[in-house]
Amino acid sequence: MGTSSEINASSEDKRREFVLDFIRQKDVIRTESNLIIVEKAFKINAVLRWCYERAKEKKLTPQLWGKYRNILAQYIAGVVEIKWTENNFEVIEVINEEKETPGSKRRDRRKDK
Repeated sequence: MGTSSEINASSEDKRREFVLDFIRQKDVIRTESNLIIVEKAFKINAVLRWCYERAKEKKLTPQLWGKYRNILAQYIAGVVEIKWTENNFEVIEVINEEKETPGSKRRDRRKDK
């Protein structure tokens, strides 16, 4: 068995690979000329780190993980916006003013800590 620093490094490496794999699979990274554009990567990384830590603590069920994956997919697609607040995040529905109907409105949904 390794030292605690080796274990922590290994865990950090696994978390980093987990996040990078997710970002690669969702085609969040794009290039234009000599620029690499990853405009949504910061928030995706923050949410995935949050999920990863809860999973490591056995506080994230497969159903919740599916829900958070769907939220991230909606964020990537521009359907919702994610606002990060003190180790938690809010999901805000994006309203397209052109398609807004009289009954539609902005909804804030807070994720549990």
